Amino acid sequence: MTTDNTRHRLGLLAVASLSLFGALFARLWFLQIVEGDTAKAEASENSTEVVITPAARGRILDRNGIVLVDNRESIVVGIDAQAFADLSDGKQAAVLKRLSTNLSEARPEQPVTVKSIKQKLNDSRYSKFRPIPIVSDISEEAQIYFSEHPSVVVERTTVRDYPYGSLAAHVLGYVGSLSEGQWEDLSKKNDPDKPYVQADEIGKAGVEAQYEKYLRGTPGRQVFEIDRTGRVVRELTKERVEPKAGDDVFLSIDAKVQYKTEEALQAQLMKAFQGPAGKEAGGLVVMDPSTGQIRAMASYPTYNPADLVGGISCPTWRDLQGLAPEGSCKGDSIDNEIKLRTKNGDAPVAKLLNRAYQGAYQPASTFKLASAYAAIQDGIRTKDTPTLDQGRINLCGGSDATGCNKKNAGNPPAVHGSVSLSPALTVSSDIYFYEVGRDFWAKREQIGEDAFQKGVAELGYGKITGIDLPVEQPGQLPTPKSEMDLALSLFEKDPGYYDNDEDVARSYGRWNTGFSADMAIGQKLTATPLQTANAYAALANGGTLYHPSVLSKITATEDPNAIHKQYKPDPIRTIDWGDNRDAFISGFEGVVKYNPQNGQGTAVPTFTGFPFDQMPLAGKTGTAQTGKDKNNNERPDNSVFVGFSVGGPTSWVASAYLEFSGGGAGAAAPAVRMVLEPIANQSIYSFEVPKGGAIDAEAAADDSGITAGGTD
Repeated sequence: MTTDNTRHRLGLLAVASLSLFGALFARLWFLQIVEGDTAKAEASENSTEVVITPAARGRILDRNGIVLVDNRESIVVGIDAQAFADLSDGKQAAVLKRLSTNLSEARPEQPVTVKSIKQKLNDSRYSKFRPIPIVSDISEEAQIYFSEHPSVVVERTTVRDYPYGSLAAHVLGYVGSLSEGQWEDLSKKNDPDKPYVQADEIGKAGVEAQYEKYLRGTPGRQVFEIDRTGRVVRELTKERVEPKAGDDVFLSIDAKVQYKTEEALQAQLMKAFQGPAGKEAGGLVVMDPSTGQIRAMASYPTYNPADLVGGISCPTWRDLQGLAPEGSCKGDSIDNEIKLRTKNGDAPVAKLLNRAYQGAYQPASTFKLASAYAAIQDGIRTKDTPTLDQGRINLCGGSDATGCNKKNAGNPPAVHGSVSLSPALTVSSDIYFYEVGRDFWAKREQIGEDAFQKGVAELGYGKITGIDLPVEQPGQLPTPKSEMDLALSLFEKDPGYYDNDEDVARSYGRWNTGFSADMAIGQKLTATPLQTANAYAALANGGTLYHPSVLSKITATEDPNAIHKQYKPDPIRTIDWGDNRDAFISGFEGVVKYNPQNGQGTAVPTFTGFPFDQMPLAGKTGTAQTGKDKNNNERPDNSVFVGFSVGGPTSWVASAYLEFSGGGAGAAAPAVRMVLEPIANQSIYSFEVPKGGAIDAEAAADDSGITAGGTD
């Protein structure tokens, strides 16, 4: 090879290199200078989309760590909105038809229509960057089949699980999709740490709603880069945040006591109920008077929260309202149906109502604790003031029409002779308390016309207790002013009801002696079983009225020692029983255990054989009249009882109210005994709550061995 050849070749190589670099520089110049603005605009049109990923809710456990609400995996069939949009119209129609047919076959109890799928695809609540859920809880076998559909996605998510079925359903509550009103409120003040999206679920009732901010997990997030057409370019994986499960909520509820409480309520309703079939209803609450914590809270009829997982069908929602499953759910149809039935004297029995703290009833003779307390506080009576109970009394010299003629229960009415406070409570002398009401009204000039109401209100009547559960009912504690206001309000709305005469309306609204007398024996007003339990708890514990609570503690998920919130007793006020407490206790003890000094207690036969040596017990029966039905026939009485321990290693109060079940000693008292007896004899500690929480009410009533008897 010569030097000239080498130089020639190097020259050619240099020329080629320069040509290549020249072309490259030319292209760079073209892109940057000529098309630079266009490329920059196209790049700037790419943006990011943040997608919130849901987190599992925290668990709900009883005070001993028994899991009452857990999470489980659910297989969900959804549609990839972007992949679906890429299909032709014909293929989209084919996918929808095939999907609706196959899903309906897989879950015949909840058929899926093409229309319903389209509604979800067009629902603005769902992000187009995550699969849009169509149906949940499909089987493992179906998962494989559906995953083969074009644009269909099958994934797993967590939903609520209830190992014990309906146990404590009214306390636990349930979760459901955000309503439009809830989303409107949340969107204005969304929590930046736990943001909601419109498709989220939220606690709707009970503990699920009350402690939502703890139970709700911290959502994760995915960040996607999308182009100007809305197509996903890629996920920015470095910005991904994984979801974190919510806190665990430990309740003050004892699952074993809760089961026995629900079992007792259902057993005695089945045994004693005298109303129309299908109308059985009542509530029973058990609490620790030393702290105000709830140990059990039962309401009947009940429901299984598992039936509400994944949404509520129309038949299920109607059933929860106490209506036949067949019927409409559109618009106000359910509300109108309920109003019409109520107007016709056939009010439905709603399953979602927690009658233990939302059911307002006449407390009947259990209210005599409050009447006696108010009388002593205002100097109307002392614990030793006697009343001659001859079975009947005329309080104000008027006729039956004026409400002046009163009598004890029974036919003929019971006669108790000379009674002071303690025996009056034991035998439940209505005459004694009629006189209390009479004397309050007679002394209104000196003590005020609402002195009676102010006195009983100190024990919590007429106001909510402040329990940490939503939508508590305060009951009604009428006053002379409220009665007059009500009458005038009714006159304004319908003058014809009062013969178009305002003076007639005023005469109906005017408080009188008979009203005060009726209130003294627990009529004329309403209260919840919880209010009654709380009032008696203030006697049992020596004088502290607490805000009740269902909470024990809140901890980090799966870490019971990482406590975020701990229950602390929260007093409302101190009740000054003075030197009268022993007289109250003696009177109530005589109700359940014979005391010759006080006479035959109203529930002594019901509590024969109760282990008083292990749990000294006191109580009070009540029988609430319910008026007449639409055919002018007397309806069965409501049965009321409250029992409380007066010594022993632990302290308990139980308050029961059973609708249309007769006298207090015949249904409510046996129900309370069925709860407290296994606690007293300690058999509760060897008892295991059956999985699924199934209750055999008939067997429980037979096995209790309780022979109900007594009066009032």
